[in-house]
Amino acid sequence: MNRRDFLRAGLPLAAVPLVLSSRSPAQSAAAALPLPSPGADGWVSLMNFRDLSGWYTMLQRSGRGVAEKRGMVTFEDGMLHILGNEVTDQPAESGYIATLNEFENVHIRVEYKWGVKRFPPRTETKRDNGILYGLVGADKVWPEMVECQIEEGDVGDAFLTAGTRCVQNSHGNGLFAGAPGYNGWPRPGATPAPARRGGPPRTPPEPTSARKIKDGNFENLHDWNTVEVMWQGDRAAHIVNGRVVNVLSRLQQPDPQHPGQFLPLTKGKIAIELEFAEIWYRRVEVRSLV
Repeated sequence: MNRRDFLRAGLPLAAVPLVLSSRSPAQSAAAALPLPSPGADGWVSLMNFRDLSGWYTMLQRSGRGVAEKRGMVTFEDGMLHILGNEVTDQPAESGYIATLNEFENVHIRVEYKWGVKRFPPRTETKRDNGILYGLVGADKVWPEMVECQIEEGDVGDAFLTAGTRCVQNSHGNGLFAGAPGYNGWPRPGATPAPARRGGPPRTPPEPTSARKIKDGNFENLHDWNTVEVMWQGDRAAHIVNGRVVNVLSRLQQPDPQHPGQFLPLTKGKIAIELEFAEIWYRRVEVRSLV
């Protein structure tokens, strides 16, 4: 499934306006800061790559505004440098940097490259990071959100936290369809195939919070990578170096007013993880999907 197929698949989505007065495309009504005007290709950079304007940091124990003071988040040579600080024997804190603005119906694109530093307690494990989208509710580690995983060998996996959930869909390009942990299903809106021998139609799976394993290995451990998330309404696709590796639908968040019930997860903040390993970003941008 390519980008165009993803946008065509499924039931029609209600048009949600992303241009509010003089604001840039892709900002929701909860926008906190104006963004730069989009370029001719429609992309809007979410960072000026000089400072954290439009963003804030959050750590598991220390809270907001501490990571930058510790040198865990810096800007060097026009790039975002995460965990370039000195490695010590003290366990590092996990956390994230998040946008002040909320977004909906956006195509997110980042370019990253691994560094070499690893921090306790994960000095011998996979280097780990991630693009987070749909952050809602109170800041904590971890909030309600969806993660497009950036981890050695797992780039494109989907993690659902704090009760968020979704359905994983088959997309036709997969290498691992049918493997343990892969919950394939026809594209959103497709008619379920009838069971063999005249049995009842197959029932679509219910959304779950289980990890959704990506369906292909396309990341480069030693050079720059491009990771994209196409997030439209309550559907999303994860793309690694131009290859679709995960397609999700029925993204949902717990309903804060009605325990045990769920709401479509269609907008929220965008964030980047701080997860015990050095990493560089030279591009963090969005483009409207409306």
